[in-house]
Amino acid sequence: MPSWSNILKRIAAGEMEKAPPHVAALKLYAGKLTIIEPGRIRYDWPVDPSFLNPVAVFGGYLATLADQTCSFALMTLLKDDQNFTTSDLQMHFFRPVTEGILSCEGHVLNVSKTQAYVEATFTNGDGKLALKARAVERIIPA
Repeated sequence: MPSWSNILKRIAAGEMEKAPPHVAALKLYAGKLTIIEPGRIRYDWPVDPSFLNPVAVFGGYLATLADQTCSFALMTLLKDDQNFTTSDLQMHFFRPVTEGILSCEGHVLNVSKTQAYVEATFTNGDGKLALKARAVERIIPA
């Protein structure tokens, strides 16, 4: 079974050689984890121009970052004999993401035996809210 704390430590250290293939394909390694606390994470993601539609970062890619943010936050609370999958992800966009550094924060709001409710908040370089996401994560026992 995965050791969630070890995975987060490797990500924070930039050790991505054992990361799943989608991490490299989607360039999810670009963000830097700056806070790892029980039920909370933060990372800073430099806006990558290769994910822009004509004027802003493609919303589907932002949904991918939101899913990752919620997953990282949940990983801070999981036991090593638990796994999880996203069963619902809702996005709310407030302003376009066009350049600079996007600050991504994930907070676990509630955990039960079988699911967790997690929120992600993204702010732009000016500290303005760019998007919020809510995820329901299904917790799967070993």
